[in-house]
Amino acid sequence: MEDPLELLRNIKSVAFATIEGGKPAVRMSDVMLYENGKLYFLTARGKPYYKQLKKNPEIAIVGMNKNYVMVRVRGKIEFVDNSFLEKIFEINPVLDDIYPKDTKDILEVFCISAGVGEIFDLSVAPPKRERFAFGGATVEEPGYKITEKCTACGICEDLCPTRAISKGKIYKIDGSICLECGRCYENCPYDAIEPASGL
Repeated sequence: MEDPLELLRNIKSVAFATIEGGKPAVRMSDVMLYENGKLYFLTARGKPYYKQLKKNPEIAIVGMNKNYVMVRVRGKIEFVDNSFLEKIFEINPVLDDIYPKDTKDILEVFCISAGVGEIFDLSVAPPKRERFAFGGATVEEPGYKITEKCTACGICEDLCPTRAISKGKIYKIDGSICLECGRCYENCPYDAIEPASGL
């Protein structure tokens, strides 16, 4: 698997979600630096974005490259020493036009140092997904799972659009190609299918 955090840095402009007054807020933000397994970002102290991050330092980001490979990450952020600011300006020279000379003193640097995520590759059929974790977080199980209640009736296998379900004494779902559409879950007559932890 390609390094998903490096892929996000290469996409650069990603959708970045926070919580504002109990409601979701989203904006485009650039991944400014990827170093030592951490993604670094900037914001100015006067922005609502900054206040949202200070109040609730948990975020979700998502980006998709031109090949329809999507990466999403969820985790906690931490504000870091502004010694990173010079490096970020050095590798992102366009910032000098936005915050010239001494005006960059309003900026704060923060990073995502631990979290969970997923690569979802829509360039192949069926689409492939792979969950990952970094910074000591635990990988979340994808899709749905079939429990001991399974009678091997085969209804779910016939319903799956990606053929992710295979036969057995207890049928099994291949989470790497499961679309997480829930069709099997909604139609199992024995309630033998349940959402995995990642849903």
